[in-house]
Amino acid sequence: MSIGGTLGVASGLALEDLVTQLVSAERTPKVKQLDSQKSSIDVSLSALSKIRSAMGNFQSSLDVLKSADSLMQRAATVSHPDDLTPFDVTTSGSASAGSYNISVEALASGTRATSADGSFTGSDAVVSTTDGVLTFGADGDSFDVDVTAGMTLSQLREAINDKSDNFGVSANIINTGDPAVGSKLVITSSITGDPATKELSITNNNAELDAVSTVASGGGTAMSVISSQQAHVKIDGVDAYSDSNTMENVIQNVSLNLKSETNGTAATLDVSTDTETVRGYIDDFISKYNSLVSAIQDQTKSGTASADGESFSGGGPLNGNSMIRGLRDQLNTDIVGAVEGADSSLNTLFALGISINDDGKMEIASTNAFGGQTGEERMTAALEGSFDKIAELFSGDNGIATRIESSLEYYTKSKGLFDSQEEVLKGQLESITQRREDLDQYISGYEETLRKRYAALDSVVASMSQTSSYLMSQLSSLPGFGGSSN
Repeated sequence: MSIGGTLGVASGLALEDLVTQLVSAERTPKVKQLDSQKSSIDVSLSALSKIRSAMGNFQSSLDVLKSADSLMQRAATVSHPDDLTPFDVTTSGSASAGSYNISVEALASGTRATSADGSFTGSDAVVSTTDGVLTFGADGDSFDVDVTAGMTLSQLREAINDKSDNFGVSANIINTGDPAVGSKLVITSSITGDPATKELSITNNNAELDAVSTVASGGGTAMSVISSQQAHVKIDGVDAYSDSNTMENVIQNVSLNLKSETNGTAATLDVSTDTETVRGYIDDFISKYNSLVSAIQDQTKSGTASADGESFSGGGPLNGNSMIRGLRDQLNTDIVGAVEGADSSLNTLFALGISINDDGKMEIASTNAFGGQTGEERMTAALEGSFDKIAELFSGDNGIATRIESSLEYYTKSKGLFDSQEEVLKGQLESITQRREDLDQYISGYEETLRKRYAALDSVVASMSQTSSYLMSQLSSLPGFGGSSN
């Protein structure tokens, strides 16, 4: 910080420039040193962040491979002569491969109740002239709707639909335009399945409400009912039923979500191992591992020595970092080791077709320097002939994905190795900030000292100059001083 002044005005000496130069000479190298240290720390923090980001991406691939279900997926294909898609399919990893002829004979549906022709002239027709209660029940659930004297058909519809404990009953009105038929109340239930337990019943305590009930209490004309029904499919000629259109495990580990009937022509369901998806997971694992290796290599590479061997340039900011070196070594150990408990024919990544090249990165080699199968051939053989064994290689307590993630946890967890190293570097940044403040304070005092010193010099020189000028003026007034005699 510069302290303003007018040094040298009295003496005519360039003292202000001198102080500025001295302060700069004292301050500049120290500031450059702090700037250099801060820049180095910032670069190191950035390098750690890049490696940490690559680790996070790599861990996302491990999360998939740790799951046996992810690696035992089945592909399901549905085909129909009329290009229908009568059902969707979900499978679990242990579903057996096979082909099935499936016809959807009926979809599960809920109860549908319709008021009789001529029961109501219109939506504003009065349902009952006296109070009463309608009770709706199905599958063990029930709710009541209070019908007040003079309530219209439209108001009853709203009362049913707005009931807070309604379990899935919907009321609508169809205005037919035919005076003999009038308006019809249609009530549907979302509860599907066996009518013995799932069918909707509507009872009343007032005979005037028989027209909006499925059970007449006073001999009136009750609503006509289309009963609820189960879903019905034939699988290779075998009948199967379900109370809903989602048929869980109708084929072991295969579930169907029925969408439409097949109209007498069966659809074909083919279940096979989903090699394409699993290969995609493995390729993603390789790609993200290689990205992590690249990040580590970029940030830890050695510099190039100068001709005189006195300096290095171009090195990574984390070159020689023991934590990153430990991470790299741990990854190498986890990658190449055999998996205990996995099938001996497929207990290493190499057996799967994955090898480590000279750059330390994974690859599925198209050639094999040792003869025998290439990496691609080993991968294809595993996917097509040992599909379920791939899950043993990656998942489970001893799987490669599991043990890598366990190792990485020491680095990535809260208060782990990365957090600890970043805290150290951030602490160094705080120290540099404090040292800058201390330097500013020191430079301020240093400049003040210089100014006091040179202010005194300025005064002395100015005084001497004045004395010299006075003496010269006095001497010049003496006869013959500085002149010539005749």
